[in-house]
Amino acid sequence: MYEDMGLKDTEEYAKILAESGTIVNMKRLDVPFVGNDENPSDKCVPAVVAMVLAYFMPERTFTMPEVEQMCGYIPGKGTWKTQLLLSLHDLGFQTEWIEDFDHHKFVADPEGYLATILDKEALDWQIANSDLPKEADRMRQYLNEGLPLEQRKGTRQDIKDYLDEGWLVMLEVNENVIAGIPGYLGHVVLVVGYDDTNVTIHNPDGNNGNKPNQVVSWELLEEAWKEFGGSYSMYAFRKAVENVKKK
Repeated sequence: MYEDMGLKDTEEYAKILAESGTIVNMKRLDVPFVGNDENPSDKCVPAVVAMVLAYFMPERTFTMPEVEQMCGYIPGKGTWKTQLLLSLHDLGFQTEWIEDFDHHKFVADPEGYLATILDKEALDWQIANSDLPKEADRMRQYLNEGLPLEQRKGTRQDIKDYLDEGWLVMLEVNENVIAGIPGYLGHVVLVVGYDDTNVTIHNPDGNNGNKPNQVVSWELLEEAWKEFGGSYSMYAFRKAVENVKKK
């Protein structure tokens, strides 16, 4: 879209929108951006978690190896989200997990359950890029600890409500939809702002170029968001209430 308008990138597009008044009323949180520069196909989750930590815990410096350990990162594999939620909970974060996904069925038969909700391309990608038995064990621990979890689709209104209350929101998306290219590539982005028309995301896209404060339409974001079996997976984070950063 931006190239069709003769623009170099999304930051230039966002600047023009701001100067024209198009997004002057956009709510946007001032979140530090962390890029995905090393092993770009599999470090988007640690990059997003590093942003969350930098925003809510600026007094503490986390190294990327520390963040990777918190996320349960495995080199060469995609990173599921259960371990990072457990780790952030241990750090005193409030976390919320919403997705239309049967976690009990996944724990019982990871590959078999995914085969019932994903198309072949997405299923093959998950099998090749995930340690499914390990992820099932982590999910079992999460369920046993009784941490927040809602089995339903996340919504546009959920995103708005969480941001309005000072939470940060991570979405599981198809990176290729946002990049405007065919195919499926599992990815996460951090939502940092919105208005009625557009959404601002921090997009640690090491394959197509890191994009801080990338402005996309709600429609494009939702098209990318639905791609993981239509689960509309979302994860919200903030520090415990007494330590919540002022909006």
